[in-house]
Amino acid sequence: MTAPRVYTERAAFRLRTAWLAVLSAAALATPFLVSACGGGPPGTPAVRPPVATPAPTTTVGLRLPLNVYLPTPGEQATGEYLVYRVQQHCMRGYGFRYLPHLSSDYIGTTVATWREYESRRYGISERTIAARRGYHLGEEPSGTRAPQVSTALSVPEREVLSGRAPDGRRMTTPVQDKDVPDGGCAGLAERTVHGDRTAKAQRGYDLVARLRGEAFDRSRSDPRVAAVNRKWSSCMRGKGFTYRDPDAAIEDPRWNLLSARPSRAEVAVATADIACKLRTNLLGVNFAVEAEYENAAIAAHPQELAEVRTHKAAGTERLPDLMRRYDRAPRPL
Repeated sequence: MTAPRVYTERAAFRLRTAWLAVLSAAALATPFLVSACGGGPPGTPAVRPPVATPAPTTTVGLRLPLNVYLPTPGEQATGEYLVYRVQQHCMRGYGFRYLPHLSSDYIGTTVATWREYESRRYGISERTIAARRGYHLGEEPSGTRAPQVSTALSVPEREVLSGRAPDGRRMTTPVQDKDVPDGGCAGLAERTVHGDRTAKAQRGYDLVARLRGEAFDRSRSDPRVAAVNRKWSSCMRGKGFTYRDPDAAIEDPRWNLLSARPSRAEVAVATADIACKLRTNLLGVNFAVEAEYENAAIAAHPQELAEVRTHKAAGTERLPDLMRRYDRAPRPL
């Protein structure tokens, strides 16, 4: 049984920044060279439409081709907030005071976290962050309250939230003389905000996730990325630091990324890291290469992705009306 999502700004922050740990530990493994004439992993397109190489100073704001099939950070954060609001209103109908500290501030803090997520797609990319925090992640959003986790709820609260009895069976006994909806208040909230997502629609979203992962992985082994990594490494040696690529700098065992603040050495390396990225245009090259692989993936799945875009548009259109209906706390008990 899948546990229902339970609101907490801190949990949302940790969920998103957990990606960064995966990024530094595995997803950006050392690139290996492949043939420039259509070689590489099985299924790699022999011909990819070229993408103009930008010269960004940060990866924030860069939109990869497959992003059009995904919610924007603002839409994603708004959808999450509304799911929690609908849960809250539903639970109130059964006599439970649920998510007492939930506010629309959740949207802004979640978008801010997504901004940091985006800024580190190819390693750190923002000078001000590097100068202040080195490779450390940002602090948890200020103003958060103690999280309300499902294990802290009473058994009756968990039953209504999940729609399941402690033994896992579906709730059939009314609560407060009301039947519990299928999937509990969590299920009702998901359907209210995201609609009754069909298996076909879910397969479409899974396809987008798979194509994004494959394009990213293939771009890591592209010779253009390997070449710009070598230029970056040479630049770093000129500043007195020896690393094969940006991942090696992040993974330097001298850094304690769980500590309260970075060391001076970490800040010095992180600052040099970004300076060399800008000098070599590592960010722009990485983006252009990944975009080429994504364009090829889009060309290979036109019908499926067109359907995904239709479902996404329908979800986006629901948000304003849902905000008008649910952007408020239920009446007090």
